[in-house]
Amino acid sequence: MILSTNIMLLTFLYFVQGLPYGFQARFLPLYLRAQGVSLTNLSFFKLLLVPWLCKALWAPLVDRYGTKRLWLFWSMFGLMVTCAICAFIPRDFIPVLSLLLFVMNLFAATQDIAVDGIAIQILTAEELGHGNTAQVVGYKIGSIVGGGLLVWLMDVLGWKVLFGILTIIYAEAVLFVNFSSNLKRIESDGHQAAQLNDRSRRLKKRLPTIDEDDERSSISDEDVGNPVTDDLEDQEDFQCLLQTRKSPEKDMESSSDNVRSHFSFIFDVIKSPGTKWMMGYVIIYKLGEQGALNMLPLFLVDHQYTTADIGFWTGVVGQATSICGSALGGFLISKYSFPPLFLLRQLFLGRSIPLGAMLMLVVVWPDVYFTSSSLFCISACLMNVLLMISGMVTTATFTFMMQCSQKACAEIQATHYTTLATLEVFGKLTFSSFLGLLTDVFGYKLMFCTFIFLSGLSLVYLQKCDPCFVSNTNDNKSKDN
Repeated sequence: MILSTNIMLLTFLYFVQGLPYGFQARFLPLYLRAQGVSLTNLSFFKLLLVPWLCKALWAPLVDRYGTKRLWLFWSMFGLMVTCAICAFIPRDFIPVLSLLLFVMNLFAATQDIAVDGIAIQILTAEELGHGNTAQVVGYKIGSIVGGGLLVWLMDVLGWKVLFGILTIIYAEAVLFVNFSSNLKRIESDGHQAAQLNDRSRRLKKRLPTIDEDDERSSISDEDVGNPVTDDLEDQEDFQCLLQTRKSPEKDMESSSDNVRSHFSFIFDVIKSPGTKWMMGYVIIYKLGEQGALNMLPLFLVDHQYTTADIGFWTGVVGQATSICGSALGGFLISKYSFPPLFLLRQLFLGRSIPLGAMLMLVVVWPDVYFTSSSLFCISACLMNVLLMISGMVTTATFTFMMQCSQKACAEIQATHYTTLATLEVFGKLTFSSFLGLLTDVFGYKLMFCTFIFLSGLSLVYLQKCDPCFVSNTNDNKSKDN
């Protein structure tokens, strides 16, 4: 019962978190392009996602001040207020709309920090797999609602009603966070852990300086029972603290080491086995397919197809297909022990087929041999095939990244994985930010040729992978045999 409660809680929180991403990534480009906004300006809207790249700067504040529930409450409250304001902003007032979207991303990134912190706090080792599934599925369902379902209903609902629905959803989320007994229990547990840490820090300040060589002789059994230990619940904690005390020289050395470690951790990450190659891979591996999936819907808008139809097939059906692809990729890796490197090679070869077909479609459009409806059906099918492959590639790549992080020292594994994940977002965001400008200058045909080239480049780069990953793949195959 506890398992289902935790998973349901996280699924709901990640669902709410996926709403603004779906709205901005799926709905907004289609809508603004239909209103005549240039591809260049549309791409620059991607820069509004910068808070997601910089959230590590204020993540320590979420950990240090207040509680995760309070940060979650106020970030969702901010999203609710922002959506309410958007409902009364004219849809063609782009500067103010851009500012509000930036604020939404700021609140959503803060919400992500708090939700991830709650997940780490409440999930046991046995629940981690289910928790990650809740994260992916909940977030993508939120993206489907925010970027697919609402786009499909846009022609019927209108601008104000659309943002009114988002405001109501966030209002319900705020009430849920405020009255959730499960979140209050988590908050109480966090208070107790913080109080214990405070008592430990106060005790460390009150302990006398103890030379490491004289520690056994200078501390008697009677010392353990002195009033200094009143701040701890038992004397075992006090003994543990005594064993960690060092001489002033050792403290200075430790402090100096901490400073050097703080500034040099990135170098430790880079020096880990296979990391330099992996950094290049996560930056380029999705550029081709990401460009095609971003530009083909806008290409359809330019050819007078409705945003409702495009939004339904890309936002609702497409995201559902992507979820199936992610699940299939995880199934192949976990059930049949497919090495991620082997699976990625096959997927990179396979995705060249829909990318090549998209290029042919752009080149021959419109052709007398195809009706308008048949061209749209072909486009929708190609996008969904590519989204299926994209979901599998994502699962395999994140598994690949985790394997790389496991090769790093235990002390930096979390930082190592976070660094790779940030670079993965950085590559896609940077390319997407200039994609519209490049398309305005060079046209759709040349850009789709570029997408095929980038996809092929990632395959060539994968063939040149670090030897440590090749040895892992061979070891896995020998074990299976």
